[in-house]
Amino acid sequence: MYLATTGRRDTPAPPRSGGAGRRVPGTVLALGTVSLVTDVSSEMVTAVLPLYLVLGLGLSPLQFGFLDGLFNGAAAIVRLLGGYAADHGRGHKRVAGLGYALSALSRIGLLLAGGATAGIAAALATDRVGKGIRTAPRDALITLSSPPEALGRSFGVHRAMDTTGALLGPLAAFALLWATADAYDAVF
Repeated sequence: MYLATTGRRDTPAPPRSGGAGRRVPGTVLALGTVSLVTDVSSEMVTAVLPLYLVLGLGLSPLQFGFLDGLFNGAAAIVRLLGGYAADHGRGHKRVAGLGYALSALSRIGLLLAGGATAGIAAALATDRVGKGIRTAPRDALITLSSPPEALGRSFGVHRAMDTTGALLGPLAAFALLWATADAYDAVF
């Protein structure tokens, strides 16, 4: 979680009465919904990918581990770049949107890759880069759209929606594999 104060009002907001102060901003709900849907699709792939690459394409577990570590390491580095770009360009929404768009495009790349290991690797790298780009600007948007006294609730709601997507993704993937007799391309 990253806290951003750039662009926040310096004057305190007027006190809210009753339940109005307990609402989560619409921006947080929109980001949570996008995160939920993105995580469902991402985790569907992540759940079955080791099976597909090792059993279907014949990669060794060591080769798969190397690829997975490489992608996750690259995503960590790209997070720094995404945060830097969003902060210096004041374009949190634009940078986060670019990250989500890259992840969505990577799904098309998986379909086009077929059984080609290089194509699958490129699609996965695109997904990890998208994740790295969007994380810091998304958290900044949550911070900027929430009053200081509701930051915990806003981040909690977003993480709950994000985690729900991460839970539903593998369930959907394995249900789809079961229904299609192990057709990995149906998941991709």
